[in-house]
Formats: sequence, C-alpha cells, structure tokens
Amino acid sequence: MLGMVNHALQEMVTERHGATAWDVIRADAGVDDRIFVVMKQYPDEVTYKLAGATAKALGVSVPDALRAFGQFWIVYAERQPWGKVMHSMGKSVRELLPALNALHARIALAFPGVDMPQFRAEPNADGSLQVHYFSSRPGLGPFVHGALEGIGAMYGEVVEVSQLEDRAAGAPHDVFLVKFPEVGS
Repeated sequence: MLGMVNHALQEMVTERHGATAWDVIRADAGVDDRIFVVMKQYPDEVTYKLAGATAKALGVSVPDALRAFGQFWIVYAERQPWGKVMHSMGKSVRELLPALNALHARIALAFPGVDMPQFRAEPNADGSLQVHYFSSRPGLGPFVHGALEGIGAMYGEVVEVSQLEDRAAGAPHDVFLVKFPEVGS
C-alpha cells in the first residue's frame, strides 16, 4: 500500500491519542519506520500489522478500528491536494459515490503501478445506493464502511451504511447499502 495510508493511520492515532500511543502501536506491530513516505509503496503486511496493533492498543476489534480509520481517511484525504479532486467529482454523496472509479483513476495518475480498488454504485428505487467494492486486498470491508460514512460527514449529510454482502464471509466482493434517511423522520 502507499505510504499515505500508513501516514493517515499514524495521523489519526496521534491526533486522538498522542505520539506515545503511536510509538506503542508501531513497536507492537514490529514496524521500525518512524515516518512514512506518502508516495512510497510499502508491503500490505505493514498496514495490516499497524491496523491490528492499533485495535489492540485501543481495546477495540480490528473491524471497529478499520471502520474508524475509514471515517478518518476521508478527513485526511480532504486535507490533501486530492480533496479538491473529490469535491470536483461531486457536490453530494449521491454524486460522488457513482464517480468513485473516476476519482481513483485520476488519483492513480499520480501513483503509477498502484493497485487501486474499484467501485460500482447502483441507484435503488427508494433513493438509496448499493455500492459494490472490489479489491485484491482482503479484509478491508470495514474500512470502506467507515469511508462511506465519512463521505456523508464530509458533505454534512446523514447517511446510514450497512453491509449487504461480505467478501470475508465468502461473497465474491463487498456490497454496501447507503441510505439517506430524511431528517426528522
């Protein structure tokens, strides 16, 4: 994975729990890197170890840690130069989700050779969206769940996200349902 993913996890932990907590997590994961180069490729195993150590240090499950990280990922991404790209791809959750593949394609131009995930958003008759997530990397459904919630927060929209199909449970890929409940209902 790109160093930006590890850097974002480091930023989330240090902002919420301090630099000492991150040092404990890094040591527990057996990761010597004190700084992650955003544009550098790191073995996926480094990220998985950091996520597991983060969950352990915070006393939560790995899926809960990944979901929180997915929510934070959107905050992190919005702070970066590609935050403007995200906003240019859609002015609402309903506009951005169908554009996720195009967004990743634009970002991939800056990171040649990176294995980007793929998304397909399908509208439902009730106004909700089904979001299909395809990745060569296993176990990241909870991260995507959190990222979808984070996109709602980014736009100031109330969204309810649930997972309909789980690759970790044998489905061919992860599928999420994104609902837009009316405020006050």
